[in-house]
Amino acid sequence: MEVKWVRRIVGAGLITLLFSACGAKYHLNRAIAKDPRILDSVALKVDTIVITENKALRDTIILQEYDTITLERNSVRIKLNRLYDTIRIDAQCLPDTIKIQKEIKVPQVVYQEKTFSNKYIIYLIISIILYTLLLIKLLK
Repeated sequence: MEVKWVRRIVGAGLITLLFSACGAKYHLNRAIAKDPRILDSVALKVDTIVITENKALRDTIILQEYDTITLERNSVRIKLNRLYDTIRIDAQCLPDTIKIQKEIKVPQVVYQEKTFSNKYIIYLIISIILYTLLLIKLLK
C-alpha cells in the first residue's frame, strides 16, 4: 500500500518538474532587469527618392520672321523657333529628383551569448540529493 503512495508522490513530483517551466514574460522581465538599455529606441533614417519623368509639349504658331528663344525656369525648358511664317514651340519638363527623409524610432535589440552558470548544476545536485533523501525516508 505504501509503495503505491510513494509512486504517486514521485509521479506528481516529476510531472510538477516537467510542467513548471518559466514563461517568456518572466525571461523578458529578467533580461530588462539585467540590462534596461534593450528597451531604448534607435533612430533610423529612411530616404525616399522620387524621380519625375521627362514630359514634352509641342505647338505651332505661324509668323513672318526668323528667331530662336530658349527659356529655362524651374526645370521647365521652353524653346521658341521662329522661321518665317512658322513658330515651333518645344516645352520640356526636365526630370527632377525629390528626396524625402523620415526618422523612424525602432527599438534596439542587443544580442548576447547565453552563458551557462555553475550555480544551476549546484541547484540540480542539491535537489537530487534532497529528493533521494525524501524517497529513502518515505520507503522506510
